[in-house]
Amino acid sequence: MKHRFLLDVMVIYFAIQEKNDRGEADETCAELIRLIGANCHSIIVDRVLVEKYQEHVSRLFKKPPLLTQASAFITEVLANSSKLMVESAEAPELPAGVGVPKEDEYVVRAGLISNPIVVTAERRLLTAINSQAGLHLKAVSPAEALELAKQK
Repeated sequence: MKHRFLLDVMVIYFAIQEKNDRGEADETCAELIRLIGANCHSIIVDRVLVEKYQEHVSRLFKKPPLLTQASAFITEVLANSSKLMVESAEAPELPAGVGVPKEDEYVVRAGLISNPIVVTAERRLLTAINSQAGLHLKAVSPAEALELAKQK
């Protein structure tokens, strides 16, 4: 079964830095992105999210120790239409009564377009998505997504 993943910006950030949310060396996010491509899964984004990816990657691209990883991400993901699927529809507003962290609303709204699996390293966002059935979204941690991405 092929999966469609929507990756929170911090997953991209951690993938390029090969770290986790505690700043420790961790290749989970990098391996997740590699397996998404290798096993023909896809990354779903809307225009807002792809702009956020580009902003973060361009900042990391300017840090010499991360230049190689940022360049590889641009080549392997951002410039690869077989891995990165950009939704053409506008993201809908959040349903009435739904509460998610304000700074993450754009992620949830992007997910509402086509209901991919939302991957986030942020516990508050993961809990907010999974605790509200009205969203019809599923959120998983990078480690959980990695297990799904291993499926061919």
